[in-house]
Amino acid sequence: MKKIRVLLYSLLAVLMFVSCDENGYLEDLYVAPKAAFEIEKDTYDVFESVRFVNKGSGQYYVVYPGDANHVYGKEGDTGFATASDGTFSYSYQEPGTFNAVWVASSINENGEREFQVDSVTVKVVALDGGLDNLRINNIYRMPEYAGTVYYSSYGEFISADSLICPILFDAWRDATFNSIKARQLVNFELSSNLAEMYWIDPAGEEKRIVSGSTASRIVEFVQDGKLKIQNFRVITASGVVSNYYVAPVMIPKMTKFSINGVEGTVTRDIAYYNRYNITLQVADDIDLSNVIPVFETMNNDPNLLDGTNCRVTIDGVEQISGVTPVDFSQGDVTYTIDYNFMGNSNPKLTQQALVTVSVSH
Repeated sequence: MKKIRVLLYSLLAVLMFVSCDENGYLEDLYVAPKAAFEIEKDTYDVFESVRFVNKGSGQYYVVYPGDANHVYGKEGDTGFATASDGTFSYSYQEPGTFNAVWVASSINENGEREFQVDSVTVKVVALDGGLDNLRINNIYRMPEYAGTVYYSSYGEFISADSLICPILFDAWRDATFNSIKARQLVNFELSSNLAEMYWIDPAGEEKRIVSGSTASRIVEFVQDGKLKIQNFRVITASGVVSNYYVAPVMIPKMTKFSINGVEGTVTRDIAYYNRYNITLQVADDIDLSNVIPVFETMNNDPNLLDGTNCRVTIDGVEQISGVTPVDFSQGDVTYTIDYNFMGNSNPKLTQQALVTVSVSH
């Protein structure tokens, strides 16, 4: 019996020693949490890596970047554990001003978690405003190609917030489909998958559109019979608004060409959208060195032409229909047509076409 009592006392002593040692171990590991961190600069671009560097103390660190789904204190949102050295890098997907929160924590000798919080403002901008590219999809079915081939206009940025979309003249037709005069389907890509795209309709209302969705075939580039610059708007999840302006500019076409009443045949070079060929055969008694052609561009449509926004030249010399003589005796002659968006003096809203004319006896 005495032997049993001795063993029990010995075991109790060991347990007390272990318990005391464990508390001492926790005391040795414990570091009072102090939340302090810094970032390298005040402003970052979208997708640029933001490096958070620990300047405080603790055993564990968690970062809440402050963008969607990562807001400190918001139910259901989550943070990110840092590396063991207390560093963390993160790329924001959209522009905005974000409150990044740094949480430092430690386990004290009682097994309880203690923590402290610090925060900093991170400003994220998008150099392109959020719209990466845009195209007006399947505007016109081109019969000169075998099979079903549609013309789509790919927007080209001419400034940070403005794009030009060239329009094939053959798409300028009265139709509810297969025409620029119809409602259009717009495809686009945004810098952030959290952002949304809107078209501003003629009444000034925002209409949300989804890239490539048939339900978003609502955009009207022709209003009151004329091509109009359209306003689009990108709004990020953080509320940053960027406006864009898309100008549909017609690629000019010489639609009629005649000499002494003989009409030429107009065809497009299928390798290009802005090159045309005209061929005609005139009587043998016509002097090809001095003929006066009669021509029209874009059918002289007053909804496209105002008398000042289209210029026809040969080697830089302006050509006037029914007035300017031309020498065709040396072979083909190439006309250049420069067309500017009607009602707008911006020299960047211009399209050019080349027309090669072949005249023979």
